Amino acid sequence: MQITEKKQPLFNKLVLDHTGQPDCRELLLVSDNGTYAATTLCGYNSRKYHGMLVTPQPQLGEDNHVLLSSLDESVLKDGQTWQLNTHCYPDTYYPDGFRHIHTFGNNIIPTWTYRFGNMVLVKEWLFLTMDNTLYVKYTLQEADSAITLRLMPLLAFRNMHALTHHNNQVNGTITPVTNGCSIQLYPGYTPLYLQTSVNGKFIPAANWYYNFTYPEEQKRGYEYLEDLYTPGYFELKLEAGQSVFFAAGVKAANMERIPIRVTNLLREQKTPVTICDYLRNSAHRFIIRKDKRTIIKAGYYWFGSWGRDTCISLPGLTLLTGDVYYFRKIADTLLEDMKDGIIPNTGSGTHATYNTADASLWLVWAMQQFVRYYINGEKLWEIYGSSLTSILEHYRQGTLFGIRMEDDGLIYAGEEGYALTWMDAIINNQPITPRSGKAVEINALWYNAVCFCLQVATEAGDKNFVKEWAAYPEKIRTSFVNCFWNPEKKYLADCVNGSYMDWSVRPNQLFAVSLPFSPLTEEQQKAVMDKIKEELLTPRGLRTLSPHDTCYLGHYGGDQSTRDRAYHQGTVWPWMLGHFAEGYLKVYGQEGHRLLEEIYEGLAPALAESCLYTMAEVFDGDFPHRAGGAVSQAWSVAELLRFRNILNNHKQ
Repeated sequence: MQITEKKQPLFNKLVLDHTGQPDCRELLLVSDNGTYAATTLCGYNSRKYHGMLVTPQPQLGEDNHVLLSSLDESVLKDGQTWQLNTHCYPDTYYPDGFRHIHTFGNNIIPTWTYRFGNMVLVKEWLFLTMDNTLYVKYTLQEADSAITLRLMPLLAFRNMHALTHHNNQVNGTITPVTNGCSIQLYPGYTPLYLQTSVNGKFIPAANWYYNFTYPEEQKRGYEYLEDLYTPGYFELKLEAGQSVFFAAGVKAANMERIPIRVTNLLREQKTPVTICDYLRNSAHRFIIRKDKRTIIKAGYYWFGSWGRDTCISLPGLTLLTGDVYYFRKIADTLLEDMKDGIIPNTGSGTHATYNTADASLWLVWAMQQFVRYYINGEKLWEIYGSSLTSILEHYRQGTLFGIRMEDDGLIYAGEEGYALTWMDAIINNQPITPRSGKAVEINALWYNAVCFCLQVATEAGDKNFVKEWAAYPEKIRTSFVNCFWNPEKKYLADCVNGSYMDWSVRPNQLFAVSLPFSPLTEEQQKAVMDKIKEELLTPRGLRTLSPHDTCYLGHYGGDQSTRDRAYHQGTVWPWMLGHFAEGYLKVYGQEGHRLLEEIYEGLAPALAESCLYTMAEVFDGDFPHRAGGAVSQAWSVAELLRFRNILNNHKQ
């Protein structure tokens, strides 16, 4: 499906501030298997998750590991030294190499231009390969004579969630390889290969450096000081106009082929111009190919694969980016681990957890989008009919975690100590937003799933399924309205458990309007959308709780317990904008376009606010709605792509 959008430049080269603090915005480069490189625009690592080579070490577990933390760069000429790198230490930044950065650009590849003395040096993070190698290019654009470029690697060799400190267990053995060396700091790790494209000199100079500070971890209440090890440094001679390539990877690189690979890379890439272009580029980083499995990483840096996030993200990340092949691959991966009608919340195989009441119903919705864009209902039922039937039957009969259909046709879900909906923050084994019972979005998804399965089963001529389920939509619809709708309040209860009714104004009621099959009348749909627009809509997404509520928390930050308390108590989530657009157009039609276009175009600054050029996980509920949480989130990106597509299709 082609996504169209008015063409206008969004981001030019960023001219960085030379007088103030270093620019703490982040950039992220990801390979197809999940290896990534990340840092700030000024080149200092503000998180323990930052590093120039953060890569899988499957022999050590599922997490990525920081091998090469950073590369300190210095230029030596005529007895003077210019240090181009920057590190954060307690109460200071040193050295102040960020002051030499004149511009930063990231339209195709991250590019820093340094100006110092009468010299101009350009650094480019070229690409990450499937064999877990990062390539960096240095070009001396201007200089009146030759310089010496010194590159000193700082190594961590640790799990990305941990930190390392000075120790005597380091194996400092340096093994020579072509134009470089390899080193393996600890047993169990693969060696790290460090190479250059010219026969530079590697000078062994083993040393520890202390107290690197990660301010973002400090803000989040975690350990934030680290020591890093260097085995030595490279020295390379450069003349004006000359370039040199540096490679860091878990295998020896063929440095002679790098110029050809760079040429091919640039030929294949198109410069992004619109919001949609940047979102498309960002979308690919979440699809991770691991052995025979293909998964969606929910967010960077600390998220793994989550079933709910995967299903919500699937249409935007695959169907709307041309990666249809991966829709099937990812869906099949999820269904391989389905148990009693429930797809995993996290993990896979023996490590799978199933504490989710909605992930399987979101998978049905994802299949619905598959039919909308790429496949007919008869074919889908032929491929996935048995899986879809299994989901419905297990929900009807009762399955894990108290998930079951009650006599009125609605779904009840909940067990003590578990948060089974997407509002799943827990402190001391107690959900912050306990929603056991009949949750409004679970039952909106249930109604939609039953109606959709009947639709495609009818197309496929499955008379037995149609006969068995034909009476359920009307029963569910009637019970849904009786259970959740209040004609005086004119909105839907968030959760009902026996005689208890939670009338908190939350965005979960949105899905009773936005999903293709709605149990509400047109008048009820309009009232719900008006309530959401009035109390929950912000320029960055929907609040999770009305600011009129005494439990509302307008800032997301602090240590984990503080963040968890705010996570679904007012914090803004951009992923719901796709469904807001769908519901709003369903109610207001063409009249609603102007508001939605303004919201979409207004998202452009957010793509340069936290991590370039992608969309964060959450934003503050209070103005100015600052970004927080994961710096790049799969369903944020996916649903904003779908937002654009919804607007385009409605125009047609």
